[in-house]
Amino acid sequence: MDKGLLNNRYRLVELVGSGGMAVVYKGMDTLLHRPVAIKILREAYAEDATFLGRFQQEARSAARLDHPNVVTVYDVGQDGNRHYIIMEYVDGEDLKTLIRREGRLGVERAVNIAMQIAAGVGHAHQAGIIHCDVKPQNVLLTSDGRVKVTDFGIARALSESGLTDSDVVWGSPLYFSPEQAAGERPTPASDVYSIGVVLYEMLAGAPPFQAEKATALALMHIREDPPLLSVHTHHVPPQLEWIVRKVLAKEPSARYRTANQLAMILQEYQRQGNQATGLLQVPAGQDAALYYVPAEPSPPPAPVESASGPDWLTWILAAVAFIAVVGLIPLWSGVYLTWTRASATPVPPPLETPVPTVALVAVPNVAGRLWEEARTDLEAVGLRFALEEDQESTEPEGTILQQTPGAGEVIPVGTEVRLRIAGPPQTVETPGVVDVPVEMARTWLEQTGLQVVEQIVWSTAPISTVIAQAPERGTVLQAGDVVTLTVSGGTSVHIVIDANLANLILLEQADIPQASLRPGDIFAVSLRWKAIARIDEQYVVFVHIIGSTGNLVAQDDGQPLQGTQPTNTWATGSSLWDLHQITLPQNVPAGTYQVRAGMYPPSHPESRLPVVDPGAASVESNSILIAEIEITRP
Repeated sequence: MDKGLLNNRYRLVELVGSGGMAVVYKGMDTLLHRPVAIKILREAYAEDATFLGRFQQEARSAARLDHPNVVTVYDVGQDGNRHYIIMEYVDGEDLKTLIRREGRLGVERAVNIAMQIAAGVGHAHQAGIIHCDVKPQNVLLTSDGRVKVTDFGIARALSESGLTDSDVVWGSPLYFSPEQAAGERPTPASDVYSIGVVLYEMLAGAPPFQAEKATALALMHIREDPPLLSVHTHHVPPQLEWIVRKVLAKEPSARYRTANQLAMILQEYQRQGNQATGLLQVPAGQDAALYYVPAEPSPPPAPVESASGPDWLTWILAAVAFIAVVGLIPLWSGVYLTWTRASATPVPPPLETPVPTVALVAVPNVAGRLWEEARTDLEAVGLRFALEEDQESTEPEGTILQQTPGAGEVIPVGTEVRLRIAGPPQTVETPGVVDVPVEMARTWLEQTGLQVVEQIVWSTAPISTVIAQAPERGTVLQAGDVVTLTVSGGTSVHIVIDANLANLILLEQADIPQASLRPGDIFAVSLRWKAIARIDEQYVVFVHIIGSTGNLVAQDDGQPLQGTQPTNTWATGSSLWDLHQITLPQNVPAGTYQVRAGMYPPSHPESRLPVVDPGAASVESNSILIAEIEITRP
């Protein structure tokens, strides 16, 4: 059986994402020859009726949505014990990645993104669906600036809300609403709150509430007011500050009821720009939201006539109107008689029979494109099409190799255009190359028709040895697909970490020149820190060596560079290398040990800076795993 093919139709190309409940692959629909995203439920949950029910509910709910700002669901199915959803493939990045890279976004850009998020989620609200987990990681951005909301993984249809467990708190603690934090059933206004948190983060560069523990975050959402945006930036207009504070109201009734209302408010804000604003109540019968409009002075009150005595002017005008109406009766009688006589007169037939004409159109040039994209251009001018596969082509599957008639030819509307497209390439089984020298591994893979990408990392394995491969051995791929090899660069290669501490400091890299030591040796490690925001405190850096049972074997705690460059002197955007040396105890047993690092305030060693994003590392109790080292006996 081809493990890389679901139900003989959907081919798995490469792993692009992984979550707690499912993994996501970039794939190819071999029937329609178009790229797709494939979400597969983790096998550990496939036998769990509760998880499986949520997964299927996601598919049923999301498949009802059809909106340019929502990732489209094409299909849902099962292949053996693999349950999957087929979705639109979005070539871009998620909003969280953009915020990490650029920090605060400009007001116009942030409002435009939030407006598109609200439009997509608002469409779901109209369909009776609550997203429940709006966060930057679930917002995809295309290269041309379009927003796609994805992962209605815990969305619930309002009409089917009884399917879920009322004791489960849905959402992500950084972004969920006060009512979600309190364990109450979410409403569309809950999504509005989450969109507000995302908008706040885009404008401020950080969410309004941050804490190490989820329970602390929940209490902040329930009890505390978010800091004013002016604390983070002075570029947010007061009108926009007012909108953000309204959507972050603790009571759902104080927010906009649906995301559609918020989308219209942001659209009106964009239209008005920085003009002075007033408030206008929506007319009866429409959504009860408040729109921003230019404030205008009230017109002066009309003079009030005296109430004493008869109003002779009114009586005179009424008499004139009555006479005018009575006088129109003869006129309308004459018009009616003339019309009836004219309609009774036979109309002579036309002197000429019109000659039917055939509408002609020029054939669009679609060669070199994927046929799924080109069909829109053909159908837009009224042409039909037929497909013919070329099994020998080396072009990407679904690419149009030839069109008949050719581009520019003028043909009647409704004519069929024949498209010759590249068929699926031949399949190969990926050989196993772990623990093999990279040159030999590359030769083996290329001989089987696969392409090779190498990623060199820090490792105690012999230099130039393959220590991991993706996809793994035995995976069936298409000829020309890419296999990524993780290659040992020895201990001279930087260890990439990119862990974010409290949205203040980034631990970018680490250097460990020697990873095999003996008792009594000096262990050295260099950490590369980067300030990503203004730092007002002096933090202590800790480097701990931890045994297999979690015991602390040795440590070095102190300010960066032995106190010569405290953190409150770092300029935003600057980086520095911080060297630490630790003498290993003479009685330390042989074995494998973890090297962990982080920061804390000098007066509170137990209150470590929270790691809000682990980057490429793993984190436990806000302690970042740098690497593993070996200690051997003499």
